[in-house]
Amino acid sequence: MSTTEAELHCEVCNLLTDHELHYTGRLLDSVRCTRCGTHVELSSRALIPAYALDLEQRVVSKPRRMMRRVSRDPAGYLRQLPRAVLRQPGKFLREFRGLLRR
Repeated sequence: MSTTEAELHCEVCNLLTDHELHYTGRLLDSVRCTRCGTHVELSSRALIPAYALDLEQRVVSKPRRMMRRVSRDPAGYLRQLPRAVLRQPGKFLREFRGLLRR
């Protein structure tokens, strides 16, 4: 899960305020107003099918992304590949567990 901030209009405060945007993978799963604390979450029921579609797109685009990285820095790519391959299953498992905890 990752977090970023953005200035959005809060419907509770009725002001333009900073909001924390929480992502699971590349999907927005919740938003929290830093001024009043209003927290809006998407349900797991909505996120799981969206996550599956996003995961499918990530898998399909992986060969193209890998080739782009190889062409930019072949030695660096080969050096980082073993660790990246070992890291992927855990990354997907953490993302999916994050969706189920909701």
